[in-house]
Amino acid sequence: MEHITKLCADSLRAFCLNKFGIQLKSSHAHELVAAYFGYASRAALLADTKGSIGNLRDAEFIVLTPTAQIRERRSKLNGLPQDLPEDLAEGVYLTLYDEKLILHSVWPTLEELGKALADQYLKSKPACFNDQKIQRHGVKLEFENDELAIVVFREYVSSNLLLSFQQSKRGVVDVFNMKRVAGHIGYVKTNHHSAEAETLDAALVKMRDAYHQIISNAQPLNDVQPIEERETNFTEWLAKQKNRDSPLGDLARDMMDDKTWPNHSTLDDYRDYLYSRRASWMAIETLERAWKTYKAFIKRKSVIISKEQTAKRSSPNKPATRAIVSVKKAIPLHFNKRTIEKFNRGDPAWISWDGKNAIPVNVVGVDERHYTVQIESPRKKAGNEHSLFLDEVRSSPELACANLVTL
Repeated sequence: MEHITKLCADSLRAFCLNKFGIQLKSSHAHELVAAYFGYASRAALLADTKGSIGNLRDAEFIVLTPTAQIRERRSKLNGLPQDLPEDLAEGVYLTLYDEKLILHSVWPTLEELGKALADQYLKSKPACFNDQKIQRHGVKLEFENDELAIVVFREYVSSNLLLSFQQSKRGVVDVFNMKRVAGHIGYVKTNHHSAEAETLDAALVKMRDAYHQIISNAQPLNDVQPIEERETNFTEWLAKQKNRDSPLGDLARDMMDDKTWPNHSTLDDYRDYLYSRRASWMAIETLERAWKTYKAFIKRKSVIISKEQTAKRSSPNKPATRAIVSVKKAIPLHFNKRTIEKFNRGDPAWISWDGKNAIPVNVVGVDERHYTVQIESPRKKAGNEHSLFLDEVRSSPELACANLVTL
């Protein structure tokens, strides 16, 4: 472990001297290296026996330490050179690549890693809808000792089914269990759980009930943001320009090839980074024009979102009425093979009278043997109530048709 920290500290000192002409003290270099590995001090790094930085080769994923955490540590180090640049990641990490200590891709945040894992899992299974799109999403992190759960919430929607008044949404919750193995940057995946339901709320409750140790409380639906409301950062915007045959396209491709490209929030920070890489004046000029274009893009987008939100507030949404769903080739289950699903008052559900068509209902009463349900559609029967056996009320049209009502 000490060999690795010395390697990085020496690399950082050489980087500062060669790039900026700054002589960095050995003690400062070691403290900064510890910060880039996620520790509050070098002493804390050396005292860590559970996730030693010497285990870097065992890590499946490398996740960069948040910039704010490094800034906080820098603010407490007395005597740092005043002109020391903020972004020193290249000086710390590049030697780890050279020594083959980092063998996998590096992720900017745990949230981005979670979204990538969810995308990978999505590609491995049949799509919810042929024309599915992510309508809303969110990521939540839960830490416990040296373990971590990345919880990814997503709601998929089908435009075609929405237009035909059929069930057009699907809620999916993925939980990726991770274990810290190398500092606070190296992780391995230990498990993966997934839950799906007709709505995001139902998927959250399903996951919580099945794996209550992972999600202590189902996340409120209003905490899961519409995907359109998330502001695109400069790096994401620039990556979309990679196919342009222009200086902007050149900058985008250079950025994607740069393993140490940072995620900053100001033009000055990006300009300083390019200066640190000895970029040409043309590259600096292209960056400045790109930043101006990016800010104009964000401004236009915020105006559009503001108008949409104003329209939503002026005409509040009414709950969409679900339509009857036809299910082909449903095979009825024998009574002794049926199970019971748990519903509470107010929950949406489905029933079927004939095993071919699923009727949307809402649960309005519960007792030991029966659910009382209220018909949602067809319109002429909406509001009618029926008392049905517990195994006849189901969470999906397919299950409803397989567990049809016996009269």
